[in-house]
Amino acid sequence: MWDETGESGGQGADGSEERTFAALPPAHGRGFATSWWGQSWLRALEETALDLGQLKAGRRLARAGAVGAVSVRPGRITAVVQDRASAYRADVVWEPLSAEDWDRFVDMAVERAAHIAALLDREMPPHLVEDAAQAGVDLLPGIGDLEPSCTCEAWDHCGHTAALSYQMARLLDQDPFVLLLMRGRPERALLDSLQIRGARHSGPARAAPAEGVPAGEAYALGALLPPLPTP
Repeated sequence: MWDETGESGGQGADGSEERTFAALPPAHGRGFATSWWGQSWLRALEETALDLGQLKAGRRLARAGAVGAVSVRPGRITAVVQDRASAYRADVVWEPLSAEDWDRFVDMAVERAAHIAALLDREMPPHLVEDAAQAGVDLLPGIGDLEPSCTCEAWDHCGHTAALSYQMARLLDQDPFVLLLMRGRPERALLDSLQIRGARHSGPARAAPAEGVPAGEAYALGALLPPLPTP
């Protein structure tokens, strides 16, 4: 079922959550990424691809609206790309983070409330990515991380996988949780982990001290009280 943003959600074949985004409209005369993390994604693509002509073909296809619905799941994005009279299945693969990596990320994030606030605002500020890197967790792709696979049987990034990657940059601009899903954590699961770990980090609330007076004072005050009335 599609929501008002053109997105559907569900369970993938391997039991992990999958998000599917409807085909985006053509993007004539505009860039593909305005956010710095979206631009980092494209930089990883453009510095990896060996054929600049294929990147140019990918931009042309993406701008023309030739990329169909984009499926995002841990470790992989997929779309059908229409190229002239033929349609090709394009995949871009990026190894997801391990469970240990995610534990380190969550431990790091709960140390600074600004990190969680940024994610809730659909932002991925540089200090969040830098702190994650210091914890040994790479949130953004580097050279060679984005591996292509296409039914056109190209051995490197072709115009179809490039078009998918350019379209992915537009999705990342809208929601960095799309990137985190590809890294292995659905949004709800990640937010739940942050909430639980944050509660443990803050520790149990301390009980307020009970009001009263020291026993010695109570006994001393007893001598000043008037005698009890006669029965």
